[in-house]
Amino acid sequence: MNKSKRLNYAETRDRIERSHSLVTGGPLGTIQINLLIKYNGWLLHEFLGKTLQEFNLSTAGYITMHLINSAPDQIANPSDLTVCTGETRANMTRISDELVERGLLRRVTNEHDRRRVDLSLTDEGNALLKQVVPHARARGKAIYGVFDDEELAMFEKLLLKLLHSLELRVAGQ
Repeated sequence: MNKSKRLNYAETRDRIERSHSLVTGGPLGTIQINLLIKYNGWLLHEFLGKTLQEFNLSTAGYITMHLINSAPDQIANPSDLTVCTGETRANMTRISDELVERGLLRRVTNEHDRRRVDLSLTDEGNALLKQVVPHARARGKAIYGVFDDEELAMFEKLLLKLLHSLELRVAGQ
């Protein structure tokens, strides 16, 4: 992400609202919800990144390690990881190289195709995940502590409903 200072939510909303009003003559409507989701996503990503800094892990590296951990036999192909993470092949190579260099992952020859190289967690990688996960969960719990149980359940239900709607519309384009 661009390291320059991002406008805060209110400044961005005001600018988009001004532009929207000039173009349509009307209020933002659901565009404000889109903007709120975008800003919350940015801030959640930054928050996780700061949480992982003390473990010298990037968000992409952390997610990559989880995907490998959950794969059959804890082995995954970098190409498959690009699909799951949304990272480019070049970035997945960089992420993998960093994690291999740190001793958290190892490259293994694919047992079905010797030309293919897969990735596997090392004992150090498994140990780091076991150390990081409780810390990340506790920090995440603090974020969502602003909701009571009923609000949190409703929030999750609404997000899933939105996700389903978006998946249908994107697939139907």
